[in-house]
Amino acid sequence: MKNFLSFLCATILISCGNNVKQQKEEVVADTVITENSIGTLREMHINKSITISDQKYVYKYDFVRDESLPIVRNPQGDDYYDNKVTLSIKTKGSEIFSKTFTKKDFSKIVPEKFMSNSALIGFTYNYAKTDTSDALYFIATVGDPDETADMVYPIQIKITPQGNMSMEKAPNLDTEPINPMTLDPADDIGV
Repeated sequence: MKNFLSFLCATILISCGNNVKQQKEEVVADTVITENSIGTLREMHINKSITISDQKYVYKYDFVRDESLPIVRNPQGDDYYDNKVTLSIKTKGSEIFSKTFTKKDFSKIVPEKFMSNSALIGFTYNYAKTDTSDALYFIATVGDPDETADMVYPIQIKITPQGNMSMEKAPNLDTEPINPMTLDPADDIGV
């Protein structure tokens, strides 16, 4: 698999001619195969502010692989590291919420059979709810870590201004973006 990805990237770069930089950015895989042939998703470190009901909130999350969690074998038989995300929310200089999530935190929402071959593959702020809410909404995605797979289970996480949390299956899939494969972290951190 590692040799195939190297071959694929080299072939695309050679065939691109003068557009190497632009094309290289487009073909960088979101899944990286490590030296021990275990796939890992790219890390994301986001720090943004949002105003809801005339109150400014600063949220920060770090989406990283966690090698202490069990290895995930997806339905295709490929092994991947699972991930965790640490979310903190502050307002007026005070932290109102802080939690580290793993896929186990969603076990009451995601069916067990689906959970066994899945990883925590994404996390994002739900911008679609910004104008209609007095809370902060995030979407966590549990699913097949293979970026070509479309088996995902989105979970909506609601954080109230008082720091209370509730979770449910996301009511629809129109949330943008829904997983890390469609998000360019450089856009989210102002690079």
